[in-house]
Amino acid sequence: MHWANQTANELMANYVEGDVIVCASGISPSGHVHIGNFREVITTHFVVEALKARGAKTRFIFSWDDYDRFRKVPAGIPESFSAFIGMPYSEVPDPFGCHASYAAHFENEFEEALKAFDIHPEYIYQSEMYQSGAYTEAVREALVNRSQIYDIITSFKTQDWDPEKREQFYPINIYCRACGKDTMTHVHYDIDEDILEYTCACGHHEYAELEGFNRVKLTWKVDWPMRWGFENVVFEPGGRDHSAENGSFRVSSEISAKIFGRPAPHYIPYEFIGLKGNSAKMSSSSGHLITPAELLKVYPREIVLFMFAKYHHSDAFDIGLDDDVNRLYTEYERYLGKLSQQTETMQEILMFSGAAESLLGHGPKFSGIASTLPLLNFDRHILMNLMTDFDFTDLAVMDAFMMKCDHAEFWLRNLNSKRLPTIQEMFNAYYYKTLSAEERNWVDAFKLLIEEQALESRNPDDQSETMQRIYDIVQHENANVRRKLQKRFFEIIYRLVLGQSNGPQITVLLRMVEHGHLIELLSA
Repeated sequence: MHWANQTANELMANYVEGDVIVCASGISPSGHVHIGNFREVITTHFVVEALKARGAKTRFIFSWDDYDRFRKVPAGIPESFSAFIGMPYSEVPDPFGCHASYAAHFENEFEEALKAFDIHPEYIYQSEMYQSGAYTEAVREALVNRSQIYDIITSFKTQDWDPEKREQFYPINIYCRACGKDTMTHVHYDIDEDILEYTCACGHHEYAELEGFNRVKLTWKVDWPMRWGFENVVFEPGGRDHSAENGSFRVSSEISAKIFGRPAPHYIPYEFIGLKGNSAKMSSSSGHLITPAELLKVYPREIVLFMFAKYHHSDAFDIGLDDDVNRLYTEYERYLGKLSQQTETMQEILMFSGAAESLLGHGPKFSGIASTLPLLNFDRHILMNLMTDFDFTDLAVMDAFMMKCDHAEFWLRNLNSKRLPTIQEMFNAYYYKTLSAEERNWVDAFKLLIEEQALESRNPDDQSETMQRIYDIVQHENANVRRKLQKRFFEIIYRLVLGQSNGPQITVLLRMVEHGHLIELLSA
């Protein structure tokens, strides 16, 4: 059983008819929200979909932690933005000048990407929640119980309990009303008067009534459990860093139970995602990332969802943008062709990906398009004329074809340009010398065949016959051995004609390359 369905079953065990199961996720808009962050959202999304399939009422909330402090200037942002470090993201200006704030820019970018995935959570902006006073009572409760909170947090640390630090501990960040930063040098809360006193490094000093003061935010390990109670969260995932033995979830669970009086929600950890060829964790601040919107230029939504659904939430995996793209398309297209023959778990994975609505099962395979299109200077109309096996008057075939062409062109031009195939200019004598006598005989037989069938091989009506004659060049009594030898034979042809080990269907290649030049490329 797929892990999302298993999680949904566990949640349904305590479900009461009419209840709403609140499922949460959240991200801080520290920069471009990358595909690693996307795992936070997609984990919740899969569980929500599984709950809906079981008839449960759900509420899928997504919290933008835009009242968090701006900690460092990410790659790609002007260094001058270091002047805003210490301010909340919601009050830092947009470095690109097109949105109301730094937070709004990156929030909007990610929200648009989620729409493309047909994921529509209810967005909660924490800057608005804090500044509206919605959390004032919870902040007051945390201030009253600040010593107990210190004890809980310290119990998970290796450092010793310190009475002086305990006395000075406040589980809040205050954003100065004068400079906007959280650079406090002194904080004091008068419980009896409900007055908050603070002094900022900028020199500003203030006494503020907590009621109506909208410049305060709970620290992370107190803010998280406070929101569980406020939103009545039943399920929420968390990254590996939060899920460690003494990580945020353990600490926040204790605070939730002992300070706010409610148990922690059902929780599952998820592993991090990497980019193939780089062991570093994806990070908005480092610039080592790819965003969901960028990934959608390489893959349709169903393949991205498939990529996430097929891994257990606790499994790490890398996203490759090299030949892995071809392999992933081929894998998904193969599953689409045999949906009913898949295992129960694979059928669940394909269901979460949206396979039932996918166009990928129509028209030419992606690998064939990707290997042929660049040889035609990405001219889709010429490629359509070559691919005579398909009925392009069928809208599904046409839509699938154009979509695959768009993805293939973006991938090859922008992410895999070193692998762009080109028709060789001259015979590769060096490679030919490495071939065995038998392999050279295959090449000679192939050349003889296309010389004899020069006209017919370009006739759309005889492709299957021509292909069979090409297959027959390689013979062996053992079928498995014969298939391996035929694969080797095709690799040799591609090497001689394209300079690489793969390419379009041989009959398409015959029609693409000028006949005389093709003979030259095969002639020792």
